[in-house]
Amino acid sequence: MNGLVYGMLTFTSSLVFGQVSQSDLDLRTAFKKSYESEVGLKYTKAIEDLILFANNNTYEVNIRLGYLNYLNAKFLQSTSHYKKCIELAPKSVEARFGYINALAALEKWDEIILQYKEILKVDAGNAKALYNLGLIYYNRLDYTNAQSYLNTYVALYPFDFDGVNLMGWIKYYMGNKDEAFVYFKRALLLNPTSTLYDKVLSNKK
Repeated sequence: MNGLVYGMLTFTSSLVFGQVSQSDLDLRTAFKKSYESEVGLKYTKAIEDLILFANNNTYEVNIRLGYLNYLNAKFLQSTSHYKKCIELAPKSVEARFGYINALAALEKWDEIILQYKEILKVDAGNAKALYNLGLIYYNRLDYTNAQSYLNTYVALYPFDFDGVNLMGWIKYYMGNKDEAFVYFKRALLLNPTSTLYDKVLSNKK
């Protein structure tokens, strides 16, 4: 490599990466210690390893603290960090899923629905959001809303057991039994030993 090219690459690298500061090294060390504590299942210690950086208002610190507080069953603290992540990166799907996990532990289902809908605004085909919204509405006996999300899910994943099983039961309880049986039979191709449908299929007229 000639001297001119090497000089240009060195100059470009310094522009892109900059100089590593002491604060950068301290943060990296804190993350390293936190990971080591987590591996040892010492979640409180893993949080303490990072807590000095909690006021940095950085996404990376908050996403890590949200996750660790969730593991440590500190669900309110976890939601606080995940909410900060969403403020810093409104389109972050990972932050919203982390937030949803903490909200589920607190049984805040209305807020969970809102978060899944926000995810679908960013990623309209997100399978987890589509399926779980359908499941929540199904459990609330709101079959119309459940069907609207499962329609999209099953269109994307036509031969997925969870999807065709749930869609079958939605159709069944909406009174569309012929359509339900189509989904049940497809589900049995995915899981031939399942006994979930024995009663309803045996009563089919």
